[in-house]
Amino acid sequence: MTLRLRQLLAALVVLQAPLWAIGTALLLRGDVPDPLPTHWDLGGDVDGTSGLAVFTTIVLGVVVLAAAVALVLVARAGRRTALGGLGAAAATWVAGLPAALFVVTLVASADAVRAADVRLPVLSIVAATLVPFVAAFAVHRLLPAPLPDAEAPPAPPSSLVLADGERVAWVGQASSGRMLVAGVVLGLGTVPLWFAVWPAALAAGLAAVALAWTHVVTVRVDDAGVAVSWGPAQWPRVRVPVDRIASAQAEHVEPLRWGGWGYRRTTRGRAAVARRGPGLVLTLRDGQRFAATVDRPEPAAELVNALVGRFSRTAR
Repeated sequence: MTLRLRQLLAALVVLQAPLWAIGTALLLRGDVPDPLPTHWDLGGDVDGTSGLAVFTTIVLGVVVLAAAVALVLVARAGRRTALGGLGAAAATWVAGLPAALFVVTLVASADAVRAADVRLPVLSIVAATLVPFVAAFAVHRLLPAPLPDAEAPPAPPSSLVLADGERVAWVGQASSGRMLVAGVVLGLGTVPLWFAVWPAALAAGLAAVALAWTHVVTVRVDDAGVAVSWGPAQWPRVRVPVDRIASAQAEHVEPLRWGGWGYRRTTRGRAAVARRGPGLVLTLRDGQRFAATVDRPEPAAELVNALVGRFSRTAR
């Protein structure tokens, strides 16, 4: 898929938020009560309203501005900066969340006489919360990684010699107790929100689960390449085929140099970071790098370089 096509598809995803918000506002502007319900209590009763014109102006202003920023960053994707892909995904989420909440609010309010008569289905809130994340993820996946700064160096000689067809495997892990504790604390902190603003509690709860789940990173090196996975179920998983790897090194991984904790994408490349410390760093043939925190990564780097050497030998 060419860069132009990726940018076009990403732009189409970004434009969904303003198009749906503006289209819904135009279609239902005469069928909803004024003032419009904007907040519900735990029992489902309306406890907050806003004038239709004011509510629409504020929401559409935020959505259009965020979408415009996202489109600019989509156009910058593929250059020597990670801001294009990451920034476009973040701006897509910022545009998508208010747009989705605006749409479900107007749809639920259609044909209602008073704001107090409107009930917002639980599934609508769930969908409005999840759809922006899906759109942001799609934009992030569509846009390419930043351009490499230099051509990848050749793999250093390995003391391991692998015979053709010999099967090998190495598995290691890295975990962060702090991330697990942070996820648990955040999850407990959402409990009071369920009695006040339960949509916010739902979003915070999902973030807590994601934080706790990603506190463990598993690295597997085998004949096919390197696979990095998260959580006790080792899912989701990212695989780097051996034919894309130029070399491997055991290095100290500093989270802030790779954009933070979790799965990151920066100008240095991609990284799976659970904690500060030892890690396996792959240099890919296109010049990008892929880092994963793992305990005692030296044998893994040695094995990867041996696999790269065998692949280069057999591919001639």
